[in-house]
Amino acid sequence: MSRKPRSLKQIQAQLSDQLRATEHSWAEIGREFQRRFHVNARVAMRQARGWTQPEAAERWTRRWPDDPKTFKNFSYWEAWPSSTGYAPSLEVLDRMAQLYECSVADLLSDLDDYGAKKRPVFSQIREPGQAVGGVPPSRQAPQPHALAAAAPHPAPGPGARFDPYFGPPPPRPADELGANPGELLSSMSAVAEISSLMESPDGGNSLSRRSALLNLSSLFAVAAAAPLAGAGADEVAPPSPAGRVDGPMIENTGLIVGGLRQQNAALGPSATVQTGLAVRAMMESVVKDAPSGLTGQAWVVYGDLAHLLGWMMFNMGQDEAARFYYDDARKAAYQADDYELAANILAAQAHLSMSAGDHQTAIDHAQAAEEAAKRSPSRRAKAYAADMTARVYASAGQGARSLAALERERKQMQRIDWAEPAAERWGFYGPAFYWARESECHLLLGHPVEAADAGALAQQRFNPAYLHNNAMALARRAQAQVQFGDVPAACRALAEAARMATLAGSVRLTTEMTRAREQLAPHESESIVQALDVRMAKYRRQRGSADTPGRASASVEEVL
Repeated sequence: MSRKPRSLKQIQAQLSDQLRATEHSWAEIGREFQRRFHVNARVAMRQARGWTQPEAAERWTRRWPDDPKTFKNFSYWEAWPSSTGYAPSLEVLDRMAQLYECSVADLLSDLDDYGAKKRPVFSQIREPGQAVGGVPPSRQAPQPHALAAAAPHPAPGPGARFDPYFGPPPPRPADELGANPGELLSSMSAVAEISSLMESPDGGNSLSRRSALLNLSSLFAVAAAAPLAGAGADEVAPPSPAGRVDGPMIENTGLIVGGLRQQNAALGPSATVQTGLAVRAMMESVVKDAPSGLTGQAWVVYGDLAHLLGWMMFNMGQDEAARFYYDDARKAAYQADDYELAANILAAQAHLSMSAGDHQTAIDHAQAAEEAAKRSPSRRAKAYAADMTARVYASAGQGARSLAALERERKQMQRIDWAEPAAERWGFYGPAFYWARESECHLLLGHPVEAADAGALAQQRFNPAYLHNNAMALARRAQAQVQFGDVPAACRALAEAARMATLAGSVRLTTEMTRAREQLAPHESESIVQALDVRMAKYRRQRGSADTPGRASASVEEVL
């Protein structure tokens, strides 16, 4: 449900105050106003000060009484170079710069540069995998977890949006696996343990979707461990005897947790949660039996796993279970004295409170996440904490604070060296995630055009194998497109989201899809909406086999 936006002037005033409080110059605020509100440089600099044209003219006249101006003068200068405007002289530009406390160049920054190639504003932000000096790093060995590099970003098509912060998506390496999950499964079937899991039950009868997902869940757990089992004795120590915990055992368990996280990102929680619960039961004894020198490392792995379980429960609509696992994960983070992990978990708790409508608790958790991130050396933790702060402020209708938090996130991302190895928990985080968040914030704040634009940038960057993330971005993009009247585009986006949901569904995803479909209600009689309903009914039938007996029909109705 979209929220009623505040007045534009109030949002601009709050944004300006927030940016000034964080030591931004007037020129920087003006550039942000240009980007955010789609105005030219002269309008942006005036609006950054919170002045109307008559107020700007009054300040001019008070400062230079021998050369009085009226609001019409400012109107003409701001309309230039269109045919309705007049070009300001150099003297006028100099005085405007004094009035707005900026440079003359800042007042002309919206004009074309005919002598230089256009670059993204933040072109120094590096893509994941790009070295600091611009030389690509050597390829790393394949990760043991299943989908770490299974589906690289596709090359942008002719309709791809220009990304003002991160440049074009990285090209697809020719030697990596394709984006089709079927290719991945085929490549994995050569492993003996995996092949046995891929056999059809019931004498070769067709697999139900639920059976396939359960088998796939076990398949990915085996895939995570298979490279370790085949390693040489010099590389990996043999499994520890019962009752003994050593470093390799904890590291191997961490790799399995990483595989579960990748599987959840690709296929959603229903294909992952049972295996995750089994690993957690094992990890409880690992933490208990770990020697003193390995206790911290064991608690970190346990905390990562408990956090992942909380996230899956949240996506499945089981908020009480999610709260339990998040609390469990946060205790583990503090046992390990790991503020990076604590920030990640506090951000997740903010999201949970926000979804429950408890905005004040959500804000408290988000602010606590930012404080924890400050105690961590991880720039990713700092950026992600700001990301969640932006989300909860947008949900609470506090637009200026939300936009300011997005600005903090961008600045932190600007400082990240994406080629530098990071904790596996940050595998999801990057430019695609940022744009998906900006899309969601604009949608919550009632800015559908900006939401759709950001959603398009997220879509062209998301790993295509991560069906759940892609479907969520598409569902929100469909809502934005409905709100600004592009019904055909909204129907296409929603149909594609529903198709992806047949493999990677979750309660949270289906809630977003339901919102998008409800917003199409005024267009029920249009043929394109009726065609959408036919396609969605087909996808509902395909999903029905994944629901538990006695709940299938209710679940289908809740979804769409």
